[in-house]
Amino acid sequence: MDILVLGGDRRFTILTKMLVARGLHARWVGDAEEGVPLAPLEAVGRAEMIVLNSPLKLAGVSWEDVLKEAQPGTQFIFCGPQPMPAGAEGIDLSQDETFLRRNARLTAEGAIFSAAGVLESALMDCRVLVIGWGRIGRALAEKLLALGAKVTVASRSERNRRAAMLLGAQAVDTSELSGALPGHQVVFSTPAVPVLGRGELSRLDPECLVIDLSSAPYGVDLSAAREKNIRAWREPGLPGRYCPESAARVLLSHILDLRKGGVRHD
Repeated sequence: MDILVLGGDRRFTILTKMLVARGLHARWVGDAEEGVPLAPLEAVGRAEMIVLNSPLKLAGVSWEDVLKEAQPGTQFIFCGPQPMPAGAEGIDLSQDETFLRRNARLTAEGAIFSAAGVLESALMDCRVLVIGWGRIGRALAEKLLALGAKVTVASRSERNRRAAMLLGAQAVDTSELSGALPGHQVVFSTPAVPVLGRGELSRLDPECLVIDLSSAPYGVDLSAAREKNIRAWREPGLPGRYCPESAARVLLSHILDLRKGGVRHD
C-alpha cells in the first residue's frame, strides 16, 4: 500500500479520495464514508507512508496501536511534535513554511466567514482589531483590508506594526491594547497566550464579537466573556471545517512533493 490516512476531519477523507484519483493506493482508517476506501488498523504494517492526524482517537486508535503495527522505514506525515520510533522517518509539516502560510490563508478566510455569519453589518462598515502579526494575523489583516474593513493590528514588534501600516492598517503596541479595544465591532485574537482577560473584555463595546483563533492555552477568557454577555468563541481547525477540499488540496500538494523527493523535515 502507498499511503494510509489515519483519522482526522473531513479534509482527510477528501485527501484519501484525491490520492486515489491520482492513481495511488490510498486507504482511510476511520468511520465509513461513501466513496472513501477503508482499511483496518492492521494495514499500518503494509503502508509506505502514513498520514497521522491529531487526535488519533478520531480514528479509534492510539499512537501505541500504530507503533505496534508499523514496519521499519515507514514514513510518517504529521503536523506538530510527535515522537518517532527507531527506524521511522517523521515529516512534521508544522516546520514547512509554505504549508503553514497556505493553511493560514484558509484559516483567515474561515474566520472572516465565521464573523460575517453573525454580524448584521458588512465588514466594510466595521472597525476590526486583529491581535497578533503571525501568519494568521497577517493573512487576516490582508483579507479584511481588501474587503474595506477599518483594521487595527496589535503587535509587540515595532517592525510588525510598520508592516501592518504599510498594508493600510492602523497599528498599536500590544502593551497598549486595553486602550485600543473600545470602538471595535470585531476582535480576532491569534496568539496562543492570554491577551483578553476580564479587565480587557470590560473595555469592549457590548455588541463586539470576539473570535479566538489560537491554540491552547488560548488568548481569550471565555468564562469572563460569558459573565459580561460578550459574544466570544473559539474557532479551532477552521481549514478542515470551513473549506475541507481546499485544506485537502494543500496536504495533497505536499504529500506529492514528498513522494517526488521534495524537501523533508525530520
